[in-house]
Amino acid sequence: MRKLFHCLAVLLFLANSTETVVAADKKPADKKANTTSAAKPQRLKGEVTALDVKAGTVSVKGASGEKSFVTQDAAKDSLEILKIGEQVKVTYSEKDKRLVATSLRRMKPKSASAETKAKKPSTTSAPSTKKSAGSKTP
Repeated sequence: MRKLFHCLAVLLFLANSTETVVAADKKPADKKANTTSAAKPQRLKGEVTALDVKAGTVSVKGASGEKSFVTQDAAKDSLEILKIGEQVKVTYSEKDKRLVATSLRRMKPKSASAETKAKKPSTTSAPSTKKSAGSKTP
């Protein structure tokens, strides 16, 4: 009877300790999954529609709609040189249910000469093989 009691106590101890180990293993894995998905940067190209330098916010209208961002780091410094209507590239991530811009880069506007060069074919012609009327051949 005494041996049976000891075996039962050991089994109960082992059963409780393995549940604790399994539960402890699950918690860090869940935390890692949450931090990696939240830290993934995203990008948006679009036009600046609203700008507040003092508050550090900017709104950009892209192909997927208009999004408002809170800026930090270098993006906050970029707000001072941006103007409404300019084309920008925004690198951002979602933190605490807010879109946080970490980078704002002004896109160069396409110049008229660059567009016309792309549309028009090359005007240079191949060297002429015809002989001119004034030249004599022996």
